[in-house]
Amino acid sequence: MQVILELDEAWSLMSLISSYIIDKSGVSQQGKQAIRRWRTDRASGTVEMDRLAIGLNEALGTYVDEKTTRMVRQKGRYQSIREKEL
Repeated sequence: MQVILELDEAWSLMSLISSYIIDKSGVSQQGKQAIRRWRTDRASGTVEMDRLAIGLNEALGTYVDEKTTRMVRQKGRYQSIREKEL
C-alpha cells in the first residue's frame, strides 16, 4: 500500500492538528502563540510547507512499510513475512 499526501492535503492535516492542539490542550498562551507562528511560517505554497509535506510523506511511507506483510511461498507452503525480512 502506498499513501502520498498532496501539498494541499498535508497543509490541511497540519492546520487541523495544530488547531486541535491550540484549542484542546493545556498549552500556555505563550505555547499557543509559538504554535500559531510555526503554522503561519508553513502557509500553503511556502518552502517550509513543501518540506513539511515531504517529511510527512516519508514518515507515512516508513510507517506503512514497517507494518506491511506479505505471503511468500517457501518450501511448498505459504508463509506470512515482513517485506524487510526478504
